[in-house]
Amino acid sequence: MINFILQTVVIMALSIMVSYIISKPISLFIKYEKELPNKYLNKIESALFKILGIDRNISMNYKQYFLSLIILNSIFIIFDTIFLMFQNKLSFIGPKYPGLSFDLAFNTAISFVTNTNLQHYIGELSLSLTSQMLVIITTMFIGPSSGLASSLAFIRGFLRKSNSIGNFYVDFMRSLIFLILPISIISSIILVILGVPQTFSPFYNISSITHQIVYTGPVASLESIKLLGNNGGGFYGSNSINPFEDPSNLSNFFEMFLMLVFPLAIPLAFGNLLGKKRGLTLLGSILVSMIIIIVLSEILKPIGYISYRFGNYSGILFNSISLLTNTGAIDASLFSMSSSAIIAFLFSMFIQSIPGSIGTGFMYLIVYVLLTLFILGLMVGKMPEFIGMKISPKEVKLSVLVFLTHPLIILLPTAIALSAGYAIHILGNINSYTYTEVLYEFTSAAANNGSSYLGSLGNTFFFNISTALVMFIGRFLPIGLMLAISQSFSLKDRKAGLEPLPTQGILFLLLLDFMIFLLAVLTFIPFVIVGPLSW
Repeated sequence: MINFILQTVVIMALSIMVSYIISKPISLFIKYEKELPNKYLNKIESALFKILGIDRNISMNYKQYFLSLIILNSIFIIFDTIFLMFQNKLSFIGPKYPGLSFDLAFNTAISFVTNTNLQHYIGELSLSLTSQMLVIITTMFIGPSSGLASSLAFIRGFLRKSNSIGNFYVDFMRSLIFLILPISIISSIILVILGVPQTFSPFYNISSITHQIVYTGPVASLESIKLLGNNGGGFYGSNSINPFEDPSNLSNFFEMFLMLVFPLAIPLAFGNLLGKKRGLTLLGSILVSMIIIIVLSEILKPIGYISYRFGNYSGILFNSISLLTNTGAIDASLFSMSSSAIIAFLFSMFIQSIPGSIGTGFMYLIVYVLLTLFILGLMVGKMPEFIGMKISPKEVKLSVLVFLTHPLIILLPTAIALSAGYAIHILGNINSYTYTEVLYEFTSAAANNGSSYLGSLGNTFFFNISTALVMFIGRFLPIGLMLAISQSFSLKDRKAGLEPLPTQGILFLLLLDFMIFLLAVLTFIPFVIVGPLSW
């Protein structure tokens, strides 16, 4: 247990230090919407925008911003789907695998564009290196860049009085070119040094007593953005359990660090612009909730066959951080986990904001803040305010819609899969364990997490199409609603003075965490009782 606590403290401390550094440029991107104060970055940006035809002087309202996001992401969904269906003809680096079926290609395209990375295929046996590079790795930059851009616009709405929240294309390119891409390149080099392969050779034939094929490729490039961008999809079907994706305890530690860097940086950036105490309170709320889930996952030990290469502590810690950040990568099989550990992982995905994935996790946290202030306001008889602005019924209704979207898109398809026999078709008899597998599948899809019991078993028409729709709705509908919340605040007058219910300090931190867990428990506990609690 001491080893576990030490690992947790060290990884948190290092992540926060680097997140603090990254929060500085994020703050600049939020504050300086049109022109950066650094003349060198400004020149690079001006030249880039001129080539791409982006006018940074155009600022969008939330509808225009959201439509631009949808259009860009839809272009990649179409491209990825077509390329995967015809990879046998379009690939220029082998192996020459046949094209994927439409439903699997469509599922994979939406999965990676939405930052989910749910995989109903085995990567090394299904995709050419061309597909891995042009579809998988490339798209892994689109999801997190879109998420980070959305959070820039979202926070910007609380800063000023305006009928616009920024330019999506400016925010997207800044997120990609100045933050995610350069850090990903540096991380890839470090992973190569730590033993992760980076090559254009699709496989090696090894002949000794028996003949063996060792599949390789640009694994380090994929691993870097997989973890840094909270994507989670692996080059190999076994994900980070495969030693080529995660070869040592040192690489395992570094990969945990990468998953935390951006989600912890955004509340610090928020604090830089809207009060350091408020930012630290939100960061503290995230850390306290994370520790509760991580400790719960460790105390409630896994059972059965243990596939850890790094010891129980590191395996549990990796999986916990991955589920909490909505990354979805695993370095220990879910089948080896006890029901109690699975419950902890499910609640990580139910909540989505401790800290959640890059950009969207923080937006969900603010939604919980608004709901908490509304409920507390009813209890004490005061009009709720946030950062000197009154919370109106409109923001409360939008926040409730964001919150209710998640359980609806989990429970409805779960019920359909079980009642219509689609789950029986691949899992056999339905009991509490197989019910949990189906519940987990749609929870992972709705949370844009991507970890899954089913894996390639989910490669059926029903599960491919249903999870694709759940991933799409679970990603874009909440973002649209949260951007509407932001613009609603951007039109308000802000008054100076003390808030009726202070949103900074230890008391609010504890109240916020209590309300987050209470809302999650009240919403989902009946379905958990039927599932993992009944094993």
